[in-house]
Amino acid sequence: MLYRLARFLFWIYFLIYHRIIIRGMKELKSFLASLPPGSPVILAANHESYLDPPAIGMAFPGPLRFVAWDGLFKSSLFAALIRALGAVPVSHENKNSAAGLLRTVIGFIEDGYSVLIFPEGERTPDGELRPLEGGVALMASKTGAPVVPVWIDGTWEAYPVHYRFPRPRRVTLTFGTPILLSALPSDAPEKDRRRMLLESIRSALETMRDSNETR
Repeated sequence: MLYRLARFLFWIYFLIYHRIIIRGMKELKSFLASLPPGSPVILAANHESYLDPPAIGMAFPGPLRFVAWDGLFKSSLFAALIRALGAVPVSHENKNSAAGLLRTVIGFIEDGYSVLIFPEGERTPDGELRPLEGGVALMASKTGAPVVPVWIDGTWEAYPVHYRFPRPRRVTLTFGTPILLSALPSDAPEKDRRRMLLESIRSALETMRDSNETR
């Protein structure tokens, strides 16, 4: 009940205040329907703003799990809403523990939850895509979960790092073509497979970014 309420309230907020446009939803739903029941996926998104998790969580057609800085949970109402969307608070100390976060997220996947990951590791300071960290490829390799690249645009303009409150800027959210581990060479060493997967994710994000800029 609270999950549906949170999705509804965030949907109203993003629709009215940010005039959100969502692309690739039909294709995403078709892909999810083709998987065995209960199969989780990994959403790998660029990270422009604190608006990214609720926007993606609101749009994704199913429950998610994602870690979020515990500073976002100071407001009781906002904390309840993002918890309902699947946010799990972590402190700055735990956030800096890559191994601990990796175990936590892999645990979500093994429990059957789709997860939201920001491979850049933190918000962009200038709106540009930062280098991707290898954790997302390791998670996919360990669990076998497909990776769905996600590009979100406009949240940096709406709520950049140095702003206290969001501004009414348009937000565009694009779900890309899923990346399957089975598409990678099966005879390649595991390290090379993870490198190729990370390169595929970055390439997909860059393609969606460039496509969005030309519209």
